[in-house]
Amino acid sequence: MATIRDVAEKAGVSIASVSRILNNDETYKATHSTREKVFRAINELGYEPNPNYKKKKNRNQVTVGCISRLTVEHTQDSYYAAILEGAQNFLKTQNFDFDFVQSQFDIMNAENLASLASHPPKGLILMDDQLDSDTMGYLLSKVKHIVGIDTGQPMIDNVCYDRYEAGCRAMRYLVESGHRKIAYIGAHISSNATNIGRHEAYLRIMKRYNLEIDPAWILDSEWHRGICFDKTVELMKCANRPTALFVSSDHMAIAAMSALHSLKISIPDEISIIGISDIEDSKYLNPPLTTISIPQKEIGEISASTLLQRISGDSSLPKRIIVPTRLVERESVKKI
Repeated sequence: MATIRDVAEKAGVSIASVSRILNNDETYKATHSTREKVFRAINELGYEPNPNYKKKKNRNQVTVGCISRLTVEHTQDSYYAAILEGAQNFLKTQNFDFDFVQSQFDIMNAENLASLASHPPKGLILMDDQLDSDTMGYLLSKVKHIVGIDTGQPMIDNVCYDRYEAGCRAMRYLVESGHRKIAYIGAHISSNATNIGRHEAYLRIMKRYNLEIDPAWILDSEWHRGICFDKTVELMKCANRPTALFVSSDHMAIAAMSALHSLKISIPDEISIIGISDIEDSKYLNPPLTTISIPQKEIGEISASTLLQRISGDSSLPKRIIVPTRLVERESVKKI
């Protein structure tokens, strides 16, 4: 028998979204497309809601919400989905649940933003690091407690990993494996030294080991898998081909690997590849992807715990909580 979780997974939305749509929650402004996906999933799975189901009320009627993250292609981002799952699981241990989960694209809609502001939650977990200053200021004026997931917003708590440290760890592994001709695939590439991250880690490790940096080896994928695929194909047609790729996320690494497979370039015999994040799919690739693991569910748990502490009266200065990362060696990097 199908469950509400099955419906949520098939529709590519959260369990909270399915619940609110089924209960005709007027405060939840789901898009027409989202509603269609949910009802299509219900019909295909034959799901029958429990007539005796009554939503558990959070103690003290405290409401909490989440602005989750979809990919640039508007599909579910498994990295942020794992963080969301960790937050939801922790909230349930404290007899709470998310009253709504919307994406960054939902919040960009003025009507949805106004709806959220008309019934503001007590607390909010924010996964979008690209909000403009006006939208962020509006949220801060309406929601008393906000915890960010690696947003870089200094006025709120943030749970994150050190992007620069993770990038250095990935690059050192490639160099220690014998690679000297290393390309970088990332996004929003900038020489801005005030925003040290994975791109800066690539540049500094290459310079530290006196390695050549070919401008053709630095690719901006714009966090779009199709662009990543095409640029990887172009890179492999260069006369000065690298022996390894450092890719700033596993999602982009998967797209790059697909491009390499399309060119019949063997991984890792002809080129090695390493990613960052360790999403669930990474260990099932061919070959399994070597990556820098980020504890996604733990990030969710910490963010939910921090939010509840704020709601309970914690008035200390904004925190920046950095989780550790670790290297996961699989079969996509060859020692040469």
